[in-house]
Amino acid sequence: MNGQAIQLAWAFLATLGFGVLFRAPLRDLPFTALGGAVSWGAYLAFKAYSGSDTLSYFAASVAVGLYAEAMAALFKRPATLFILSAIIPLVPGAGMYRTMLEAVNGRAAASASVGFETLTLAGAIAGGLAVASAASRILWLKKPRLPRRPGRAKPRAARPSPPQP
Repeated sequence: MNGQAIQLAWAFLATLGFGVLFRAPLRDLPFTALGGAVSWGAYLAFKAYSGSDTLSYFAASVAVGLYAEAMAALFKRPATLFILSAIIPLVPGAGMYRTMLEAVNGRAAASASVGFETLTLAGAIAGGLAVASAASRILWLKKPRLPRRPGRAKPRAARPSPPQP
């Protein structure tokens, strides 16, 4: 196995562990874990293509959001179930650690620099998820609907009669 396949396998396993930690239903665990592999695979692909961390995180979180929305529609589950676990490989935990390390060591400029980069990555993740959610809502609203058959009108709810004096 090459390095990227090993990274995808570890992303799958780590996401599976977080799915268990978040108490995802057993029947949904493989799909939540697959979401983690999708997120990390999208990150690796966009990183190789663009070379930008921020753009790669944004694109990977859009991929996660679309994957989660598709799984939610397919399995009639909330998209949050798939997003929470699948976004775990993208969380910039090392950046948060380095920010605190620089601050504790008294290097304020380095701490601010690493902290800004970490916040940028976190913002890219949030923005990507928002774009994916908005796109899926737009696509869902624009899907073709079957016309109603004539003679099968939607039943109306009975109106309560006004109170008699």
